Amino acid sequence: MNTLLNSLRYIRWLAVTIFVGILLVVTFVVIVDPYSQYRFYEYPGFNTVKPALARYQNEIKLTQALQLKPNAFILGNSRAEIGFDPDAPNFNQHGLEAYNLAIPGIGVRTTHQQLSYLTQHGIEPKFILLGLEFLDFVVSPQFQQDSPPKPQHTAYQKKGIDDWFWKFDSLFSLASVKDSFRTLLIQNDDEAEIMTSRGFNPLQQYKKIARTEGYYKLFRQRAEENTKIYLTKAKGVISREDFDHLHTIFDIASRYNSEINLIIYPYHAQILALFEETNLWPIFTEWKSLLINEISVAKQHHPNLQIILHDFSGYNHYNCERIPPLGDRETSTKWYWEAGHFKKELGDIILEQIFRMRDSMSKIGGDIDGFQTPFGFKLNESTFLSNQLRIAAERSDCIHNYPELFAEVVSLTHTWTSTFLQSLQSMISRR
Repeated sequence: MNTLLNSLRYIRWLAVTIFVGILLVVTFVVIVDPYSQYRFYEYPGFNTVKPALARYQNEIKLTQALQLKPNAFILGNSRAEIGFDPDAPNFNQHGLEAYNLAIPGIGVRTTHQQLSYLTQHGIEPKFILLGLEFLDFVVSPQFQQDSPPKPQHTAYQKKGIDDWFWKFDSLFSLASVKDSFRTLLIQNDDEAEIMTSRGFNPLQQYKKIARTEGYYKLFRQRAEENTKIYLTKAKGVISREDFDHLHTIFDIASRYNSEINLIIYPYHAQILALFEETNLWPIFTEWKSLLINEISVAKQHHPNLQIILHDFSGYNHYNCERIPPLGDRETSTKWYWEAGHFKKELGDIILEQIFRMRDSMSKIGGDIDGFQTPFGFKLNESTFLSNQLRIAAERSDCIHNYPELFAEVVSLTHTWTSTFLQSLQSMISRR
């Protein structure tokens, strides 16, 4: 009898201990709120600075967007997430509340799903800034379909934002506790990996890498990674499926009278030179032409839809920014972290140009063909050739002022091409 009572007491004690432990963990995560899901308590120096998202990025960003109810969205991949700050003054000055929904590695398909989900839950986008990643549209020939199915206006996958598991896991898990402690530790660390309350990632952690290793290594490492990818992509074709998702985005925007600004990213000159050396440039040009055509078709279907395609690619003095030499740990770049990711400072200039064009169009009550700002180009059927001439002229200036950049790209491409061919020959001989 005593043994039974002792066992029952132990079980009750264990149950109470587990319950109290769970309660403490949940309370800790809710109060610290590392993912800005609950917003129960925020205090400067305690939990206002949040760590960058390492998991459930899409689910958490969509949840935050539903809470904040913005009317302007920044969409795209990591280039948009890092480059465009939703707290930039231009948004507020034009009566817009912005949120950055961009996520590293996503394509137009996910962007379509994001907009579909938010509009189905009562969010009405007034302004859309969508960064288009050229390389996402290029696929291997075997994946290209002659007649891919047109995507439908379906709700976001149930196993995503509406799934209960991620909500439970983000509340009660070791990873959430770890992120809560990270939140407490990064409040005064200006080199911590963070995300703002409106989805912007300022890439602060690169400051330490640049300070200790120098910008040259950041650019070089990314260039080597890009070269391998581009040599493979050059054998591909442009995907029709991504254009179908883009059409669906246009359809959604037309229902809410949204203004769409499509962005061709301001790739650093190093990337554009790699496009040339890896034979991606003709596909890049073709992609721009197809974008223009798709926009024209969309405007025929939706005559009142406002779509502007901005081309920020080229060899402008921003794009052609010098890379500090190897061993230089003192010189800092102003516009780029590395060739693929531009800094907020350049993103702010891009936003300024977009809103300048927007204001000019508003004043005259219509479109402005060939409207050109100091950085960027309004691209359509009538300006396609002049845009090509612009880029050619900029390239001439860039190669004159910075020939070593192009020479290094040629050397890098030849090195990786030789390595690739040797690996291929080795594989063939083993067979």
